Amino acid sequence: MKNSILLTHVFVEQNESYKLDIIDLCVEHFRKHNPDDFIVITGHGLSPRSDTLDRCDAHYWEPDIIRTELNVGHPKLVNAGFDILLSNGFETTCKARIDAIHPILNITKYCDDIITEEKTKKLITTTNNCDYHMGDLFTYGSIEFLKECWRIDTWYPTNTGLISLGKNFVRAVGGTIPDQWNPNAKLLGEKTWHDLLVEHTSYRSPETLKWVDFRRHWSSIMGMPDYREKVLNNDFDYSRYTWTDWPQEPDTHPYTEGSFYGSR
Repeated sequence: MKNSILLTHVFVEQNESYKLDIIDLCVEHFRKHNPDDFIVITGHGLSPRSDTLDRCDAHYWEPDIIRTELNVGHPKLVNAGFDILLSNGFETTCKARIDAIHPILNITKYCDDIITEEKTKKLITTTNNCDYHMGDLFTYGSIEFLKECWRIDTWYPTNTGLISLGKNFVRAVGGTIPDQWNPNAKLLGEKTWHDLLVEHTSYRSPETLKWVDFRRHWSSIMGMPDYREKVLNNDFDYSRYTWTDWPQEPDTHPYTEGSFYGSR
């Protein structure tokens, strides 16, 4: 069984055709560096070009933008991708943004090696020790478990996918959610939010994952001579374009790998 990759979390307005260039380059990069993986893309709005779709093994693309999906974790489109993968017999997947790349050869094996060694359920990033914030943009794990974390019936109402994902994660491992956030609250026996994260997840920073943010840095990347060739060959300083757009206010307690693993 081949490994699988799900690329999602992007919408394309009628006046945003430049995003089609980003999607095309990112999909080509994923295909080049994960040549044997089954790649699925999901999204909404203007459709990716036929050449882009041809590089994928399957896709689900809504022609109209689903406004209720925006800025809340894209639960419908993520689940559509999970369902495609399950129907094709896959058990695990690496879920990432379709407008980003990770210059890591065979990223699914890279992620699987981490959770296998650490004996956890999934790999996460950009997560905080505050208000159940769990990064919803990049993850790896069992598709069945990830679907529990993206359960739509417990997703809404919400103003952010981070909190919905974190609460669903607590439920998925058998915990309960108190009425009010408290970092010391016992969610499962004597275990707190941090305890459950450390027990059931592995954590890697955007820097470790070499997470290149095309959404924010597209103009700069395009300014490189022969940028397409450089990107596809990982021949550029991708540390300059690392993803940073996630809650980092002082009271949100963003994790680093050091603070996450310090209590293990």
